[in-house]
Amino acid sequence: MNDLYPQISASLFQTLPILVLIVAGIGVLVADVLLPRASRWLLSWLSLLGVALAFIALDFVVGPAGREALPLHSYFGVLRSNYLVFLAQNVILAAGAFVILISPRYVGERRIPLGEYYGLLLLAVMAMLALAASTELLTVFLNLELLSITLYVLTGIENRNLRSGEAAFKYFLLGSFAAAFLLLGIAFVFGATGETRYDAIRQVLVDGTAQPRLLAIGFCLMLVGFGFKLSLAPFHMYAPDVYEGAPTTTASLIATGTKVAGFAALFHLIELAAAWSDAAGGLWLALYAVALASMIVGNVGAVVQPNIKRMLAYSSIAHSGYTIVPMVVMLQRPDLIADARDAVAYYMLAYTVMTLLAFGVPAVLGPAGESRIAQYAGLHRRSPMLACVMALAMVSLMGIPPTIGFFGKFQLFAVAVQGDHIWLAVLGVLASVASVYYYLRVIVTMYMEEPATAGEELESRRLDGVNAFALTACSVCVFLFVVFQSLYLFGV
Repeated sequence: MNDLYPQISASLFQTLPILVLIVAGIGVLVADVLLPRASRWLLSWLSLLGVALAFIALDFVVGPAGREALPLHSYFGVLRSNYLVFLAQNVILAAGAFVILISPRYVGERRIPLGEYYGLLLLAVMAMLALAASTELLTVFLNLELLSITLYVLTGIENRNLRSGEAAFKYFLLGSFAAAFLLLGIAFVFGATGETRYDAIRQVLVDGTAQPRLLAIGFCLMLVGFGFKLSLAPFHMYAPDVYEGAPTTTASLIATGTKVAGFAALFHLIELAAAWSDAAGGLWLALYAVALASMIVGNVGAVVQPNIKRMLAYSSIAHSGYTIVPMVVMLQRPDLIADARDAVAYYMLAYTVMTLLAFGVPAVLGPAGESRIAQYAGLHRRSPMLACVMALAMVSLMGIPPTIGFFGKFQLFAVAVQGDHIWLAVLGVLASVASVYYYLRVIVTMYMEEPATAGEELESRRLDGVNAFALTACSVCVFLFVVFQSLYLFGV
């Protein structure tokens, strides 16, 4: 029994950021009850303090595992900290901090319950950190479900908005089906290998004692579950409705933090499958088809969307397709796992920065800014800074140099070329070029068009200090991590 104490102590130390967010989330819920109504604006600052303490715990107390260091396992191997996990958790915390910063005025105008909103937001970020670090199949499932439950409530938390309730209901129904597929896949993998921990499964795959048919079915079913959470085609049906109906702050977290955690978890699963010599067959074809379908469906769907949030939803589907391109390659070329990991890690940062900017502007503009793109006509005269920020987000999402979007996509497609998947890289580039149309349409509307009628004008919004700081800091990152790319990827 005494031998367990050092392991438990080390586990608590390594999972300190997660524990900090749990305490912060519960603390916000308690403070909401104890604070007088006039002082509940403090809840946003308490939430931000919780995220800041988690940052400190992650970067200065726990510290990075290092780029080539062996994984640090905690809680008897169900969670781990490695290079990709460390970077993903930093990006998730940054996304959480951004959402908290732009939330006060947004939730105040919509009379969203502050305690429940901020408490669930912190618990959702906590679940994202745990999901990114999961290294055991049942832990993946539990963390994914914990994340899903918080997001279901956050999606429908604007109870005066019927669209919000409808989006939450759709999200819940389809999420339940996806969870069933994921759990069934875990059951098949367990039946094929007799293990649920990644290191033990890898050993079974290396030894060649797994049952190949059960294993192939299990991996494909798990891909369906992850495909839903990452809004990969053809599992994307919920995304446009949820992004449109959910509060914009919630949609920004779903589009960024959730995907970063999901991609980190999916990368570890694909890395595990790469140790199986037969994975180049059915699983490789399935992942290839999902990547290609996501790029096509996302870009084609975004072209015809008149609503800004639905357009960004389809855009996120396409970007999910770009992100799994290196994972397709590493299934057939395990020697490129390190390059694929670098590309995925950097693009997770790039995508998060770009998407937070794109959702931040509608959140600041208010209800009119969350509807039709046509209502952005003439925005550069009424709110020059918001128009500039939105234009920067669109240019970076296009992948135009010298923004972070260009260099992120360059790394993704460079891995495909390096792995002799020339056609996959070409199709990815063509899909990215096609996206220029609908991103450029937003810029043209803001700078070159006039409202058709006076009633369609967006009201002039004065940026407060917190919103201005969040948008400015995120805009600087679009260029900062281009210049200091090596600091992000190799400086840990």
